[in-house]
Amino acid sequence: MTAEPAPVAPVAPVVGDVHAGLRAEVRRRRPGAVGEATAREILAPLGLPFVPATSVHSATEAVFTAGGVGMPVVMKALTDEVVHKSDAGLVELNLDTAEAVHIAYQRLTDRVRALGVSDARVVVQPMAPDGTDLILGWVRDPTFGPVIVAGLGGVTVELFRDVARRIAPVTATEAREMLQSLTCAPLLNGFRGKAPVDTTRFCELVAQVSELALAVPELAELDLNPVRVHPDGTCVVLDARAVLEPMAREEDSRDVFDLTPLARPRSIAVVGASRDASRPGARILRSLREHGFAGAIHPVNPAGGEVGGLPAVASLRELPEAPDLVCVALPAKAAVESVRECVQLGVPAVIVFASGFGETGHEGQALDAELRAAVAKSGTTVCGPNTIGVVSAHHRMAATFSQAVNGFPLRASGTCLIAQSGAVAGSLVSRELADGYGIGDWVTVGNQSQVDVADYLEYFAGLDTTRSLAVFLEGVPDGDRFRHALAVARARAVPVAVFKTGVTDAGRRAVSSHSGALAGSGAAYGAVLAQESAVQVTEMTGLLEIAWTLGHTPSPAGGRVAIVTTSGGAGSATADLIDQHELELAEFDPGTVTELVGVLPAFAHVDNPLDVTAEGAFAEGTMRRVVELAAEDPGVDLVCVVLTSIAGADAVRVAQQIADAAPGTKPVLVSWLVTRSLAEEGMALLADQGIRVFTEPARMVAAAAALVSHRAIAQDRSTRV
Repeated sequence: MTAEPAPVAPVAPVVGDVHAGLRAEVRRRRPGAVGEATAREILAPLGLPFVPATSVHSATEAVFTAGGVGMPVVMKALTDEVVHKSDAGLVELNLDTAEAVHIAYQRLTDRVRALGVSDARVVVQPMAPDGTDLILGWVRDPTFGPVIVAGLGGVTVELFRDVARRIAPVTATEAREMLQSLTCAPLLNGFRGKAPVDTTRFCELVAQVSELALAVPELAELDLNPVRVHPDGTCVVLDARAVLEPMAREEDSRDVFDLTPLARPRSIAVVGASRDASRPGARILRSLREHGFAGAIHPVNPAGGEVGGLPAVASLRELPEAPDLVCVALPAKAAVESVRECVQLGVPAVIVFASGFGETGHEGQALDAELRAAVAKSGTTVCGPNTIGVVSAHHRMAATFSQAVNGFPLRASGTCLIAQSGAVAGSLVSRELADGYGIGDWVTVGNQSQVDVADYLEYFAGLDTTRSLAVFLEGVPDGDRFRHALAVARARAVPVAVFKTGVTDAGRRAVSSHSGALAGSGAAYGAVLAQESAVQVTEMTGLLEIAWTLGHTPSPAGGRVAIVTTSGGAGSATADLIDQHELELAEFDPGTVTELVGVLPAFAHVDNPLDVTAEGAFAEGTMRRVVELAAEDPGVDLVCVVLTSIAGADAVRVAQQIADAAPGTKPVLVSWLVTRSLAEEGMALLADQGIRVFTEPARMVAAAAALVSHRAIAQDRSTRV
């Protein structure tokens, strides 16, 4: 008779004394990976539903124990020296006779001897009844802390990697959402007539393990795999492994910075203003003047006189009062001295443009330490070093030496860019300005010696001029601060689009646990962005496109898309993209179909995608009416227009019709495939009317999917408040 594993008891909050005892237990053990036996011992005070295991020391004792447990049984050789027991032949399954148990014991001891393992013990366990195998665990990310992993478990976890990730803490409700996001969710919900899997107790177990992950930082990783869920909802842990680390990092307290003098200064001084037009100081000065900064501008040059058409002072001390912002365009060592002077004079904000700090090695790191010390406990805020500056179209301020703004007027929009790469930021901004969409504020954070991405995020999310935030992200020094800043943006209903570099990191200890392999650095960032309702962008040059779309386009009611196109082939390709992004091709209302039949040429096929044909595209008013009808259809949530070789005067005419037809209450996005020079005026007209034009349908559909997903996430969050 098969012995039933002990069911898991309802999860209750674990008292602090138990967690404190666990921390003490982990600290007394040697750091590193441990297997099932040690993991069981450490976690014993929690009462987790491990399958019972009895140690045996001979074949005779194994047979006796198996008889008491009830055949069939499982036998294992447990050791911390071999993490993957099955691969090493240290697991024997379905032993249903005394002879099979006797032989299995001998095989296990022979394998242990061959491996040269010194700490192995042989155990007998009841063979667990059939059920659904899931994985539960965590890996401790150095930035964000425990990343909880839950999903399809057992031997398939490495093959399918069908798991969901979430930063702790995780409630039972959130654990259920994790399971529902899995590819295998239909199997859990009842597939092809099978009964659904009752995951209630498993989700409670996720919440309990989540508490443990936060309370015992010395447990760096944990795998409970598989956790078998039985048809009655009870669950049992069949295997476990863990990674122990001596101590977790302590949290640092952080200052809160007032960035108003940096982003909205009333007066600016440029230290290092040069008469050589090629020097950064000269370019910063020229940029400030050409883009119309309305406040006082003070060139600072030791020779005095006139620089860039303005009277210069030899030093900051000659100014009648400290400026709000000082742009320091000096080499690294001289820049540190200038910052010290700014602190002495009570300057509120400084931009240090020079490179040669922490990014260059030991000498640069020493300079970086000097810079931090210079502003520590002062009222001076530093942007940089190693930055290209701060620009605000709202404030008519371009405190930058970047050529991205050369030849373009500053065009205000609700988009704000925060970037950890000056070169990338300048490139993206130049595209946005050239395409006529503008950018309200942008800042490159440089080395973040004092102020980091999170500080800028929180500040700009709080401005009334900000409608969306775009972040080019390499990494953050403080995960909690970053999450808090994203939460501030979400609370203010400011959408955030993020392009994250380095997402392919597979984790530092992938060999030690499944969780380590499944929740590397990129996965941790992805989980944080999803939890805080940010949209992760997969194409670098799509970052500002999607951020602008999120901030300036009406929110769709759902994901039903109407495609209006001047090419059947382009429409078909766009329909494929709609499906790939898990959107839905809308079905037109019969009344809409009747209206469309009366508008389109007789040979046109009225369906979605809707091909207006070349004749329809060039007929006066046809495009306007078709887009109107598509947008007015009650079964359509957003309209995607794909234009092909429409150029010159026709481009302007068609663009005007689309602009006239856009309802203002539903999103209308346009992809125009012809080279920009042939349809420049038409594309510019749409930009002026607040309609986004994309060069590629895939980018348009990605933006549409971002609109739909962001609305769904925001709605879901609001229902919980």
